[in-house]
Amino acid sequence: MSEENKTEETQKAVRYSRVPFPQFTDRKVTSKEDNIWKLQRVKTDITVELGRSRMSVSDMLSLRPSDGVDLNDSNITPNDLKQYVLRLERQIGEPVDLLINGRVFAKGEVVSTDAGENYAVRVISILTEEQRIDEQLRRLPH
Repeated sequence: MSEENKTEETQKAVRYSRVPFPQFTDRKVTSKEDNIWKLQRVKTDITVELGRSRMSVSDMLSLRPSDGVDLNDSNITPNDLKQYVLRLERQIGEPVDLLINGRVFAKGEVVSTDAGENYAVRVISILTEEQRIDEQLRRLPH
């Protein structure tokens, strides 16, 4: 095919036409409440975030298991403790974050179950839309 013919083919007008879709007028229109009811049965994973920490790669690489180490030993310096303990930004007793798909939707309190063998979280507040946006902004890297 010559260069002239190739140019003619690329310059031809492209024709568009409508695609005939059937009308769906015979379908029942469901209300918003019907759709919400269907979603209520969908299961999703919830993550509870106890806290966060920020550290250098060097400090992270120096972390060690504390097997056999008495963390209350008065001979352990604060610098040595950094090898065994990861300090979180959250204070003891401060509410924990409940997340769905990495987004905070509620705050909770860590409790134990009746048997005392498992942790549980008591929901103490569901965030408003404005609070959820604030939480997402707070969680952005500094």
